[in-house]
Amino acid sequence: ELRNVAAIADLLSEVPPFRRARLVELLLQSDYVPQLVRVFGVAEDLECTDDLHHLYGVFKGLVLLNDASLYEQLLREDLVMSVFGALEYDPDLHVARAEHRAFFRSQQRFKQVVPITDEDVLKRIHQNYHLSFLKDVVLPRSLDDNAFAALNQIAFSNNMQIVSSLANDETFLQSLRDKLADPSLSSEALHDALRLLQELTTIAKQLQLYNRSTFYRKFVEHACFAPLAAALRRPEPEIRLCALEVLLASTQHEPALLRTCILSQRPGYELCHALIGVLVSPGGTGEKPQASEVLRALLDPDAMEGRERDEFLNLFYDEFVDKIAQPVAGKVSAGTGPLNGPTNGTSGARGGEGGAGSAEGDDPAEEAAGDVLSARQHVCELLCFFVTRHTYRIKYFILRNNVLCRVLRLAKVRDKGLVLAAIRFFRTCIGLKDEFYNRYIVKNRCFEPVVAQLLANLGRDNLVHSAILELLEFVRRENVRSLVAHLADAYGERFRTLKHVEVFEGLLRRDAQNNDPGAIGPAKGPAAGGPGASSCAVGAPPGGRRVFGGDEEDAYFNESDDEEEAEPSADAVDDRQFVPRPVHAAADDRMERGAFSHEAPPPRLVPGGSLAPRLPAVLEIARRGGASSPPLVPPVGSPPNRSPPQLSSAPPLGSPPAASPAV
Repeated sequence: ELRNVAAIADLLSEVPPFRRARLVELLLQSDYVPQLVRVFGVAEDLECTDDLHHLYGVFKGLVLLNDASLYEQLLREDLVMSVFGALEYDPDLHVARAEHRAFFRSQQRFKQVVPITDEDVLKRIHQNYHLSFLKDVVLPRSLDDNAFAALNQIAFSNNMQIVSSLANDETFLQSLRDKLADPSLSSEALHDALRLLQELTTIAKQLQLYNRSTFYRKFVEHACFAPLAAALRRPEPEIRLCALEVLLASTQHEPALLRTCILSQRPGYELCHALIGVLVSPGGTGEKPQASEVLRALLDPDAMEGRERDEFLNLFYDEFVDKIAQPVAGKVSAGTGPLNGPTNGTSGARGGEGGAGSAEGDDPAEEAAGDVLSARQHVCELLCFFVTRHTYRIKYFILRNNVLCRVLRLAKVRDKGLVLAAIRFFRTCIGLKDEFYNRYIVKNRCFEPVVAQLLANLGRDNLVHSAILELLEFVRRENVRSLVAHLADAYGERFRTLKHVEVFEGLLRRDAQNNDPGAIGPAKGPAAGGPGASSCAVGAPPGGRRVFGGDEEDAYFNESDDEEEAEPSADAVDDRQFVPRPVHAAADDRMERGAFSHEAPPPRLVPGGSLAPRLPAVLEIARRGGASSPPLVPPVGSPPNRSPPQLSSAPPLGSPPAASPAV
């Protein structure tokens, strides 16, 4: 009754947590929520503002009880509008009253792109919408973490039932696929169908692995990937974006599904052509990150099996790699096989001051619009990914088409983001420390545009300058000998004039050490036998002990500690044949130094070992007056003694010396 609503509101606001379960049980048994809805109708008809404010507190308290069964009753189709109406009368809103019911009456529209015949699915769809409206619009400031968790759990359960039911509905998926493939469909209708498919894939991300796999298996069985190729070619950006979101969701679940679909489309491969077209096209800047992510997932060899890897990568390098590289490399040819004649674009890039900038062919470094720059940046990122993952295939492609030199021509543009993308690709190739790339870089003078950018940004402490310095420091630190020699020969005079950082001086010093290790003081770094080099290097004494003399010892203590952690270089390892020391050499050394004591017995001789190396040590023990010791070699036929021989304690002073042991 209206006269009790104030007491009910106080009771619900102060109920302790351990009594909530019992209170919810009583509310559900007595059918209390429908009675409160009728009381709200009476109060609203009478326009009793105080009672309406108390009823707001009552329904808010019911929501904060965090019970799924109570939420089910509050969100019933015949009660939910009255519940939202009661929650409009928030006493804290003094200026204007919220109008939730007016929104539902005027703006809410439930559009069925494809008819859904299951009533339970429709009920759960409406319930999820009301749940979202309740927590995001009606009570966003009042709900605590427990209430949010309870509402999200109900929505998750509904989503799982919705996706499972629609995936098992053969009529629904077939109707959706036919609608996507209909060429006469209007842009708005096609957009609605793609949004429905996108919503299903988005909901499927939240499901458990088994339910998600079931959904995508049905998705592939009804060939829902095929109509997406036509959607990617549409001029409307919102249609292309929806199609890309569907493809991205499927690759995040299992990229093999999309690979299988592409391989089944031979010889046209419409879907892959459409996907690459979105990436390299001048327009659609906002769609290129999604297209790049889909291609990266498709071409990741770590996510492929052996036969699938070879088949798909061979297809990609035979048909599509030239189309991806075209924005940054101009017109190139596909394939990875070796060429008998000169490679594309290399005739004008052999020596000379032009370096990488003198390659023939289309010049991608000319200024372009922002959309084209975005495409080139994403293509550079993909090429970095190919270099690190595709090994020999991308090597042959770079050799055939002079790709690295063409990409480095992008360092001439004014857009710093594109300059950094080109330098990043160059740094990726050098970071492999592969002599294939090193010879290619030296032959084509690929450092020319990089050094030009370095000199142009000397007075600017920007990201381009820092990226180039890091590249040169990597070459020096890792001692990539061919690149160090090339930099010193080609740009040594320029580097000697640069004193603002120590990288250039270090490069020149590294080159001098590589050419003549004794010319400039003690060697530094692992590549020259310095800190981090192997102890078995040429000239090192046995046992790894390093002997210094005079000036070399003083220079050793004056060395910098910057390279103490450097990794040992392959060039510093001694390649002389290993000659093992005699079996008892270590024991003989310790015996000669008097290292054996009563507590530390000498090691046992191996039967059949030579006694000649031990003769001086045995005579020394006898000379010092040691007592007779057990024979070093057991008599023939005696059982082997597993315990090591012990040296007896020395006799007291004045006693006659013991006889020397027989050898």
